[in-house]
Amino acid sequence: MLLLSKNKPFTAEEVLDKANIIELVQFERFCRDNSLWDEMKKTYSDHASIDISWYTGNADKFVDESAKMTSTSRAAHRIYNTQVWMNGDRAIAIMQTTILAEQDIQGIKFNLNSDAKIVYEVQKINGEWLINFMTCVYEADSLIPVVPTADVALDPADLKQYRSSYACLAYVLNQKGYQVGQDLPGVDQPEMVTALYTKMDAWLMGK
Repeated sequence: MLLLSKNKPFTAEEVLDKANIIELVQFERFCRDNSLWDEMKKTYSDHASIDISWYTGNADKFVDESAKMTSTSRAAHRIYNTQVWMNGDRAIAIMQTTILAEQDIQGIKFNLNSDAKIVYEVQKINGEWLINFMTCVYEADSLIPVVPTADVALDPADLKQYRSSYACLAYVLNQKGYQVGQDLPGVDQPEMVTALYTKMDAWLMGK
Protein backbone atom coordinates (compact mmCIF):
# COMPACT_ATOMS: atom_id res chain seq x y z
CA MET A 1 0.00 0.00 0.00
CA LEU A 2 1.41 3.38 -1.04
CA LEU A 3 -1.21 5.47 0.75
CA LEU A 4 -0.53 5.99 4.48
CA SER A 5 3.03 4.68 4.12
CA LYS A 6 6.09 6.77 4.95
CA ASN A 7 7.04 8.95 1.98
CA LYS A 8 10.54 8.63 0.60
CA PRO A 9 12.57 11.86 0.50
CA PHE A 10 11.04 14.12 -2.15
CA THR A 11 13.00 15.34 -5.14
CA ALA A 12 13.00 19.08 -5.85
CA GLU A 13 10.31 18.56 -8.52
CA GLU A 14 8.19 16.50 -6.11
CA VAL A 15 8.49 19.19 -3.42
CA LEU A 16 7.06 21.69 -5.90
CA ASP A 17 4.25 19.30 -6.85
CA LYS A 18 3.45 18.69 -3.18
CA ALA A 19 3.33 22.43 -2.48
CA ASN A 20 0.97 22.93 -5.42
CA ILE A 21 -1.30 20.11 -4.24
CA ILE A 22 -1.49 21.49 -0.70
CA GLU A 23 -2.19 24.97 -2.07
CA LEU A 24 -4.93 23.51 -4.30
CA VAL A 25 -6.88 21.64 -1.62
CA GLN A 26 -6.51 24.38 0.97
CA PHE A 27 -7.60 26.99 -1.57
CA GLU A 28 -10.66 24.85 -2.37
CA ARG A 29 -11.67 25.05 1.31
CA PHE A 30 -10.76 28.76 1.45
CA CYS A 31 -13.15 29.36 -1.44
CA ARG A 32 -15.87 27.41 0.36
CA ASP A 33 -15.43 29.47 3.52
CA ASN A 34 -15.36 32.79 1.68
CA SER A 35 -18.10 32.23 -0.93
CA LEU A 36 -15.66 32.35 -3.87
CA TRP A 37 -17.83 30.05 -5.94
CA ASP A 38 -16.39 30.71 -9.41
CA GLU A 39 -12.85 30.22 -8.11
CA MET A 40 -13.89 27.08 -6.23
CA LYS A 41 -15.10 25.50 -9.48
CA LYS A 42 -11.64 26.05 -10.98
CA THR A 43 -10.10 23.67 -8.43
CA TYR A 44 -11.93 20.62 -9.86
CA SER A 45 -11.38 18.55 -12.98
CA ASP A 46 -14.22 18.38 -15.53
CA HIS A 47 -15.28 14.95 -14.25
CA ALA A 48 -14.76 15.58 -10.51
CA SER A 49 -17.23 14.18 -7.98
CA ILE A 50 -17.99 14.74 -4.29
CA ASP A 51 -19.21 12.25 -1.66
CA ILE A 52 -19.81 13.80 1.78
CA SER A 53 -22.47 13.84 4.49
CA TRP A 54 -25.01 16.03 2.75
CA TYR A 55 -24.09 15.73 -0.94
CA THR A 56 -23.08 13.08 -3.47
CA GLY A 57 -22.56 13.94 -7.12
CA ASN A 58 -20.93 16.29 -9.62
CA ALA A 59 -18.47 18.88 -8.27
CA ASP A 60 -19.93 21.84 -10.19
CA LYS A 61 -23.37 21.20 -8.71
CA PHE A 62 -21.74 20.74 -5.29
CA VAL A 63 -20.47 24.31 -5.52
CA ASP A 64 -23.93 25.56 -6.49
CA GLU A 65 -25.52 23.66 -3.59
CA SER A 66 -22.83 24.97 -1.23
CA ALA A 67 -23.75 28.50 -2.26
CA LYS A 68 -27.41 27.80 -1.41
CA MET A 69 -26.44 26.32 1.96
CA THR A 70 -24.18 29.25 2.80
CA SER A 71 -26.99 31.72 2.17
CA THR A 72 -28.69 30.42 5.34
CA SER A 73 -25.85 28.90 7.37
CA ARG A 74 -22.15 29.72 7.14
CA ALA A 75 -19.31 27.38 8.03
CA ALA A 76 -15.54 27.66 8.31
CA HIS A 77 -12.69 25.15 8.28
CA ARG A 78 -9.86 25.16 10.78
CA ILE A 79 -7.07 23.28 8.99
CA TYR A 80 -4.32 21.62 11.04
CA ASN A 81 -2.18 19.78 8.49
CA THR A 82 -2.33 18.17 5.06
CA GLN A 83 -0.44 15.00 4.15
CA VAL A 84 0.25 14.11 0.51
CA TRP A 85 1.14 10.86 -1.28
CA MET A 86 2.10 11.08 -4.96
CA ASN A 87 2.53 8.58 -7.77
CA GLY A 88 3.26 10.11 -11.18
CA ASP A 89 0.35 12.31 -12.20
CA ARG A 90 -1.85 11.11 -9.31
CA ALA A 91 -1.92 12.08 -5.65
CA ILE A 92 -3.95 11.61 -2.49
CA ALA A 93 -4.14 14.49 -0.02
CA ILE A 94 -5.59 14.01 3.48
CA MET A 95 -6.46 17.21 5.33
CA GLN A 96 -7.08 17.17 9.09
CA THR A 97 -9.73 19.78 9.89
CA THR A 98 -12.44 20.97 12.22
CA ILE A 99 -15.56 22.28 10.51
CA LEU A 100 -17.05 25.15 12.51
CA ALA A 101 -20.65 26.26 12.06
CA GLU A 102 -23.18 28.23 14.06
CA GLN A 103 -26.62 26.62 14.29
CA ASP A 104 -29.95 27.76 15.70
CA ILE A 105 -31.72 25.05 17.72
CA GLN A 106 -34.95 25.86 19.53
CA GLY A 107 -34.08 29.54 19.23
CA ILE A 108 -30.68 29.06 20.87
CA LYS A 109 -27.39 29.53 19.02
CA PHE A 110 -25.00 26.59 19.11
CA ASN A 111 -21.50 26.06 17.75
CA LEU A 112 -21.29 22.80 15.80
CA ASN A 113 -17.69 21.52 15.72
CA SER A 114 -17.02 18.54 13.45
CA ASP A 115 -13.59 16.88 13.40
CA ALA A 116 -12.86 15.10 10.13
CA LYS A 117 -10.24 14.12 7.62
CA ILE A 118 -11.05 15.48 4.17
CA VAL A 119 -9.64 13.07 1.59
CA TYR A 120 -8.87 14.22 -1.95
CA GLU A 121 -7.93 12.40 -5.13
CA VAL A 122 -5.85 14.88 -7.13
CA GLN A 123 -4.64 14.47 -10.70
CA LYS A 124 -2.27 16.44 -12.91
CA ILE A 125 -4.14 17.27 -16.12
CA ASN A 126 -2.39 19.24 -18.87
CA GLY A 127 0.31 20.23 -16.39
CA GLU A 128 -2.11 21.43 -13.68
CA TRP A 129 -3.08 19.66 -10.45
CA LEU A 130 -6.88 19.44 -10.09
CA ILE A 131 -9.24 17.73 -7.64
CA ASN A 132 -10.72 14.55 -9.08
CA PHE A 133 -12.69 13.37 -6.04
CA MET A 134 -13.37 14.48 -2.46
CA THR A 135 -14.79 12.60 0.51
CA CYS A 136 -14.53 12.66 4.32
CA VAL A 137 -13.64 10.39 7.21
CA TYR A 138 -15.67 11.52 10.22
CA GLU A 139 -14.14 11.42 13.69
CA ALA A 140 -16.14 13.27 16.35
CA ASP A 141 -18.37 16.29 16.80
CA SER A 142 -20.06 18.44 19.43
CA LEU A 143 -22.83 20.99 19.89
CA ILE A 144 -21.91 23.77 22.35
CA PRO A 145 -24.18 26.70 23.25
CA VAL A 146 -22.68 30.03 22.21
CA VAL A 147 -23.86 31.37 25.57
CA PRO A 148 -22.98 28.66 28.15
CA THR A 149 -25.98 29.52 30.35
CA ALA A 150 -28.45 28.97 27.49
CA ASP A 151 -31.32 26.74 28.57
CA VAL A 152 -32.22 24.22 25.89
CA ALA A 153 -33.21 20.59 26.22
CA LEU A 154 -32.20 18.14 23.49
CA ASP A 155 -33.69 14.66 23.74
CA PRO A 156 -30.74 12.23 23.97
CA ALA A 157 -32.75 9.83 21.83
CA ASP A 158 -32.55 12.32 18.97
CA LEU A 159 -28.77 11.87 18.88
CA LYS A 160 -28.55 8.18 19.75
CA GLN A 161 -30.07 7.26 16.41
CA TYR A 162 -26.94 8.58 14.65
CA ARG A 163 -23.40 7.24 14.33
CA SER A 164 -21.11 8.50 17.12
CA SER A 165 -18.50 9.86 14.69
CA TYR A 166 -20.93 12.38 13.21
CA ALA A 167 -24.07 12.34 15.39
CA CYS A 168 -24.30 16.10 15.98
CA LEU A 169 -23.57 16.88 12.34
CA ALA A 170 -26.24 14.45 11.13
CA TYR A 171 -28.75 15.80 13.64
CA VAL A 172 -28.21 19.41 12.52
CA LEU A 173 -28.25 18.57 8.80
CA ASN A 174 -31.42 16.53 9.15
CA GLN A 175 -33.04 19.42 10.99
CA LYS A 176 -32.23 21.53 7.93
CA GLY A 177 -33.83 19.04 5.57
CA TYR A 178 -30.70 17.20 4.37
CA GLN A 179 -30.74 13.42 4.42
CA VAL A 180 -27.59 11.98 6.02
CA GLY A 181 -26.95 8.25 5.70
CA GLN A 182 -25.51 5.90 8.30
CA ASP A 183 -22.95 4.45 5.89
CA LEU A 184 -20.32 7.22 5.85
CA PRO A 185 -16.66 6.41 6.60
CA GLY A 186 -16.08 7.11 10.30
CA VAL A 187 -13.65 6.11 13.02
CA ASP A 188 -16.44 4.32 14.89
CA GLN A 189 -16.49 1.78 12.04
CA PRO A 190 -12.81 1.39 11.12
CA GLU A 191 -13.50 -1.31 8.54
CA MET A 192 -15.26 1.32 6.41
CA VAL A 193 -12.24 3.61 6.67
CA THR A 194 -9.92 0.77 5.70
CA ALA A 195 -12.10 -0.03 2.68
CA LEU A 196 -12.03 3.62 1.58
CA TYR A 197 -8.26 3.87 1.86
CA THR A 198 -7.80 0.55 0.05
CA LYS A 199 -9.94 1.81 -2.83
CA MET A 200 -8.11 5.13 -2.99
CA ASP A 201 -4.73 3.43 -2.83
CA ALA A 202 -5.72 1.34 -5.87
CA TRP A 203 -6.59 4.56 -7.72
CA LEU A 204 -3.29 6.13 -6.66
CA MET A 205 -1.43 3.10 -8.02
CA GLY A 206 -3.28 3.39 -11.34
CA LYS A 207 -5.35 0.22 -10.88
